[in-house]
Amino acid sequence: MSDSNFSSLIYRIIGKPERWHDDYIVEMMRQYLDETDAIDDPLNLLELAAGDQILSRLNQGNVAINAFNTLLNKSRFQMIILDEQLIPLYHNKIANRLFEYVQDPHQPNTLKPQLIELIKRAPDSQAANKLNTMHALDFTDETGSQVYIRTIQSQITRPVSGNALHDFNATDSDNGVVRGAAPPNLFHLLMVLDERDEYVSLNSDMAAQYGLTGKEQSVVVHLIHGDNIKEIASALFVTESTVRSHLKAIFRKTNTKSQGGLISLILTHESQVLDSYFDSDITTVVHGEGGPCDKTLTLSCGANIAYRDYGPKDGRPLIVFHSGFGSRLAIPPGYEAMCERTNRRIIVPDRPGLGKTPFVEGHPAQWNAQLTEFVDKLGLIDYHVLGSIIACQMAMSYAAQADERLTRLILTSPVYLNDDSDTEYLTEILSPAAKYVKLSPQFAKEIYTLWLKAVTLNLDTHYPAMLAESVGSAERELFEEKGVIQLLTDVFKEGARQSLDGILNEMVYCMTPLHLDLSKITMPVDIWYGTEDKRITREGVETIFKALPNHRLHIQDGYSEHIYYALFEQIIA
Repeated sequence: MSDSNFSSLIYRIIGKPERWHDDYIVEMMRQYLDETDAIDDPLNLLELAAGDQILSRLNQGNVAINAFNTLLNKSRFQMIILDEQLIPLYHNKIANRLFEYVQDPHQPNTLKPQLIELIKRAPDSQAANKLNTMHALDFTDETGSQVYIRTIQSQITRPVSGNALHDFNATDSDNGVVRGAAPPNLFHLLMVLDERDEYVSLNSDMAAQYGLTGKEQSVVVHLIHGDNIKEIASALFVTESTVRSHLKAIFRKTNTKSQGGLISLILTHESQVLDSYFDSDITTVVHGEGGPCDKTLTLSCGANIAYRDYGPKDGRPLIVFHSGFGSRLAIPPGYEAMCERTNRRIIVPDRPGLGKTPFVEGHPAQWNAQLTEFVDKLGLIDYHVLGSIIACQMAMSYAAQADERLTRLILTSPVYLNDDSDTEYLTEILSPAAKYVKLSPQFAKEIYTLWLKAVTLNLDTHYPAMLAESVGSAERELFEEKGVIQLLTDVFKEGARQSLDGILNEMVYCMTPLHLDLSKITMPVDIWYGTEDKRITREGVETIFKALPNHRLHIQDGYSEHIYYALFEQIIA
């Protein structure tokens, strides 16, 4: 499949033509936005014109969506993606022969009539079918391998709006852009297990979810590839009765009653790695079970703010503005002892759209007033606020208008822009992101959405690896010992398939200079910065915050933007 056609496919499904890996997004933004001589002055462009200009340059680059392509080609499945009319949209490389076999020899790019009839009779994915279960068709490929079907119901509808950044249907031969109508809401995945990859391990997240032991996983892997009990026993060098015992345990743990039901469950789960790509309604594992219970506070406007309350109830209150999904879960391992030792009550709310707090249209414009009412309803007389990474922008905005009850402000790994010139101190992905926001806030949201989808698409592999690369040398051992990378992954996972509106709106807000009168922030401000932070330079931190009348800057060698987790006790003391 050509790069241009692949881009057209993505337009049809999610409406965007770019590759998704974060490293590519950074490279692309630098390449196309840092070359200012090749792009018109952003101030002279409407948002739509700016977006079209960049889209045109992206398509001229003739690039495929590498993250999705790589994922499919490493899949356990030979896979063909069909649209609502059962027209093949894409197939991965290992499905080349399958793709040829299922086609009608008299009508290219059309399935065989008997296969079409079988798919039409298979149960569709409905909103009530949260698992979008895989079904075996009465059809095999040329090798005799079983062919499965999954129908994914997208939960997002995109009405035609006339906006060139959103409406797609027919391909423009010049640049690969697809325009004209909303993308389809149903997709069919035609799948066959790749027998060449016969004994690869199960999805680790799925195995952990059902508590399958190593031996039980081995039995399942052989089972889904067609081995009977005798063959499994021979391959694993155990008795047939041992295999049957393992199967009983597996049935009990997975709440299945037969080998067929088990196979359907396992294969459905393993194919769900693609579901975030289609925006289907598949929920992820919620981090923090067994910890402090979620609480909800209802504001006078009717908005419900979800939050968690950690540490001693009579401790010194600290409200945390943490960046990213699942903010209320952002608490390091071992926090109990640290909160007790420092007598700290840590209150972490999910801001609108960042977890269990529903998105409020216009957020974050109303957040300062909402948090003030939140503080009132909690009855806090004296409290502190902590901002982390890009949420420092929101913490500074709040502090500038807060009353005398806010007596201290703490900023960790501070990303803060007060004037336009401050953007020059941003590094890596934030530097081009700030340029995107200046050029077109809407287009910045589109690109950031792609990045989030890329991470979610291969979450348990890509995201931990990305985090591991960002950990500072001084904190690496602690992160490995305490499992902080997994914690951060789980926090992200908790909301990664929820509404993107909250974090997208906040990203634009946090990349837009505030133009505050910093002389009004008279309470003590503690700023914690690690020398291996990849979001903002040390020079930037020292320059931007010098305007604060009462601040202390804590420079920590070898720490990164994750300093909040690494030095939590020192920071909250």
